[in-house]
Amino acid sequence: MREHVRALPLRVRFLAGESTGSYVTRLAARNGLTVDRLLDSVGEGLSAAEVDPRYTELYVNRAARERLAALAGRLVEELVRALPSLDEEHLLPDGKSGQPSWRWPWEPSGGYLVRGCALCAAARDAGDSAWLISPDTWHICIQHGRFMDNSRDDRELFIDLSRGPHVLEAERRRADLVRTLGPAGRALVADAFGVLAHIGSAPRLGTSRTTPLELLPSVVRIASVLVSAERRRLSGRLSRREFEQLLGQAASELGYRIGWGLQAWSTQHPPLGSPAPRPQRGTHLPLAAPHQQVGGMQSVDELTCVPWKVLADVERPYG
Repeated sequence: MREHVRALPLRVRFLAGESTGSYVTRLAARNGLTVDRLLDSVGEGLSAAEVDPRYTELYVNRAARERLAALAGRLVEELVRALPSLDEEHLLPDGKSGQPSWRWPWEPSGGYLVRGCALCAAARDAGDSAWLISPDTWHICIQHGRFMDNSRDDRELFIDLSRGPHVLEAERRRADLVRTLGPAGRALVADAFGVLAHIGSAPRLGTSRTTPLELLPSVVRIASVLVSAERRRLSGRLSRREFEQLLGQAASELGYRIGWGLQAWSTQHPPLGSPAPRPQRGTHLPLAAPHQQVGGMQSVDELTCVPWKVLADVERPYG
């Protein structure tokens, strides 16, 4: 397929985590093309709405992904690493004909479109209108100390975290956990949010834009406890009594109200009779019930095994 498609004269630099729609929009503009004209070379498809990467995400099948890589002058592997929606789990079906095709639906089929950091974008000649595709409605740029979310309000593009170094440090620790432990790390961080949101811990979390910032330092502390317990559980070295002692100690250190959420978590993570199989990636934690599958665009409240017990008339923080 690639031999029939010539690379465009000008490349655009990647912005990690960018939506495919945002990247294609930038690639077209860089080469003086309309997005429709560029997509004619990618494959066949229909847009359900006027193209706008702030609101919609572009999806392709395997053949169209090959063509897009050829147009961009990149390897497919490079595109997949930079653009999450090009991962295997998000590809469109190939269909009987196997022809390259794309779809630009009314809204993303998974995840949220979150404003990218303007400073990161500027460093990659991406302008200030790049959009990320994220499992949750928010994103923290550690490098530039900025918090962005899925708001389309151009009056306040970000929240400056220079006065909140504890939040940035918490985000660094969260990112390290996920990078080291893999998908299981994402699930345990989500569980930490669930523990904190349990009715016994925090009956009213609020739904303001800054809720994630307020929760993150506590979430990371709880996640460290969960990781420690989960490591021992998955190795088959944790009895029920030891489990209760471990969580009891954590509750005494983190605050007795957290104990209710920890207890709810422990019922979903009972001791195993034998060690869980190790993943191929050496540092990654095995996936075992209740977290046997972790989708790349599953949000915090979709991943956590702890029921969210926020008051019924209050929205979930990440809904």
